[in-house]
Amino acid sequence: MIIRQAAERVVLVGPGPGLLHAAVVAGLDVWVVSDPAARPPDAPFPIGLPPQRILRADFGDAAALRALLADTVLRHGIGHVLYLASDLASGLGSGAAAAAEDVLRDLAAPRPGPAGGLPDAVAVRRVLNQSRTSAVRAEEARTVAEARALAEDFPLPVVIKSADESGCWWTVPVHDRPGLDRWAEQALSARHRAPYLVEELLTGSKFHVETITVDGMHLVAGITPEGGASPLPEAERAGVRATVRALLDLVGYECGTTRTDVLVGARGSRIAAAVEPGRNRRRDGPSRAAAATGSERGTDR
Repeated sequence: MIIRQAAERVVLVGPGPGLLHAAVVAGLDVWVVSDPAARPPDAPFPIGLPPQRILRADFGDAAALRALLADTVLRHGIGHVLYLASDLASGLGSGAAAAAEDVLRDLAAPRPGPAGGLPDAVAVRRVLNQSRTSAVRAEEARTVAEARALAEDFPLPVVIKSADESGCWWTVPVHDRPGLDRWAEQALSARHRAPYLVEELLTGSKFHVETITVDGMHLVAGITPEGGASPLPEAERAGVRATVRALLDLVGYECGTTRTDVLVGARGSRIAAAVEPGRNRRRDGPSRAAAATGSERGTDR
């Protein structure tokens, strides 16, 4: 018997309410796999699902979880198995969350497209400014000395983004001349390489936006306030969602998980940075995947 896989059929593994809501609102055909340790069997989901669509597994038992997911994909013609690492971490112990992620990464299909992910910080800012989506004053430099001169002309404070030898992007806020001196010394000693990106320092309330993209459909799973920011009213949340989706459309992002830092202020929603958390894991340093996709360290806001 041949079962045709359908892109609109998805399994959500250990989803939080944001991912579940986004998938249902998008009209996807949803199955859920949850761990009884994170969600007791008698705890209702915030969005009603038929009982046969709710499956349970011990996420710490990698073999059992792998078998359940493989059987579910085959039996129902599932097109995508989706999860957020942040959802797993918040609902499970670290051991079970890590075991579940290992299984899920093994099951993940190869990324489509030649780039395989988000472009680097310089390319992202170029795309946003050329489209006038989330426009930010920004200049590119080819040397540390040129970046320093640009920063002084902006004027300070600014944010400077650059990549080290491994390809890991660093984002550094510079508030004064001593800070600019320190940045230049560190960039030279760490052998950062061109291009260097000097941007205006954005102000406003900061939010982390988590998004899962399925065949070009961007599911905004969470908008989390940072640094004491107050939750946004729905009209402003809609503006944040639209801004993030516009970025992902502009760069042709088709499949994967992204985290976008958005500042909301008098000039509306503006993007500070965008990364792929699932590709940024490091142990003793940035992984090859992190280097290839332009991961960012530090904070610019």
